[in-house]
Amino acid sequence: VWFMPMYPDPAPPVDRTGAGDSFSSTFTSAIAQGKDVATALSWGPINSMSVVQYIGAQKGLLSFEKLSQYLKKAPRDYKPRRI
Repeated sequence: VWFMPMYPDPAPPVDRTGAGDSFSSTFTSAIAQGKDVATALSWGPINSMSVVQYIGAQKGLLSFEKLSQYLKKAPRDYKPRRI
């Protein structure tokens, strides 16, 4: 079992529609690319954080380049851990 903290929201969520879908599609994409579970878990919340800043389920979806920028700026405690 894993625990992954949420990526800090830059502002309160505007609309939570698509948050779970963006997490799961990003997680699945990472696994399909051969990444490990810990990496996939670190990608998912970032896309969810972005999606909830907009109305609707698709507008805030991030490119891999943008997701990578957020990963580089992640807080030190933004790491998955086994529980």
